Amino acid sequence: MTNVSCWVVTVAEEGLRLDVFLSRHFSSLTPALSRREIAELITSRQVRVSGRPSKKGERVHAGDTISAPTVLPFPANAALAIGVVYTDDALVVLDKAASIPSVALRYSETDTAANFLAARFPETLTAGPRLLEAGLLHRLDTATSGLLLAARTPHAYASLREQFRARTVEKQYLAVVEGCLSSSGQLTSRLAPSGRGGQHMQVAAQGPGQEANTTYAPLAMSERYTLLRVTITTGVRHQIRVQVAALGHPVVGDTHYGTRHEAPRLYLHAEALAFTSPATGQRVRCTSPAPQDFAALVKP
Repeated sequence: MTNVSCWVVTVAEEGLRLDVFLSRHFSSLTPALSRREIAELITSRQVRVSGRPSKKGERVHAGDTISAPTVLPFPANAALAIGVVYTDDALVVLDKAASIPSVALRYSETDTAANFLAARFPETLTAGPRLLEAGLLHRLDTATSGLLLAARTPHAYASLREQFRARTVEKQYLAVVEGCLSSSGQLTSRLAPSGRGGQHMQVAAQGPGQEANTTYAPLAMSERYTLLRVTITTGVRHQIRVQVAALGHPVVGDTHYGTRHEAPRLYLHAEALAFTSPATGQRVRCTSPAPQDFAALVKP
């Protein structure tokens, strides 16, 4: 086993849960392993306590020798429906198809944008704090197609994260929504987790929530649908989907937030990204053409 570290449990660490012990010792590593990743290590029997495979929930004892891999293998996969739109020494812009997840949740996954980056741009794996994100600065829902931005170095990651925090990264989407929406508008609300495990979001009438700012403009319309160009300055999970649904015009194909019609996909596409490259200091704007079926849905 390569990239293995060993520690001897001290008297002060007597009785700690194994995952807590590892979390403390892994915290100084870059990228550090998360609690989820540590649990995966233990479950897959890659952690040993005094030479024997460990058990979930095990507690350590003074004098035990704990060994564990500090770098987990992550499958590379270049054979995914992902295009490279732009690259320089600091970053990569990808164009992913719908149905491809952005990041991996487990080291056994092989079909995410992160796996593609591991194959084509392996340096991204150590650009950000989590290997499974492969330097990605943001995420798209699995069912959303379009542009993703990833850093190739830790410096670029920090610089681009600051741009996201300062809201200087421009994010533009295309969405086909239900009904006729003939005028432009702006949506400002606070969104909070909802549903089982907080997997979905909802507009928060009051109390805690994340600020979400969205503007939209109609581009084309049929009797049943409207094609919108949507711009967001914030990056709240499911932001566009929740806000247009609350407006009474859910994204076509969005079964979570109130669509009334069956559709072959979620009609949401990340069309454009604009940012300043840490490598050149120049403003970069990348675009991805609208999927062909978007225009077909709004033919008069």
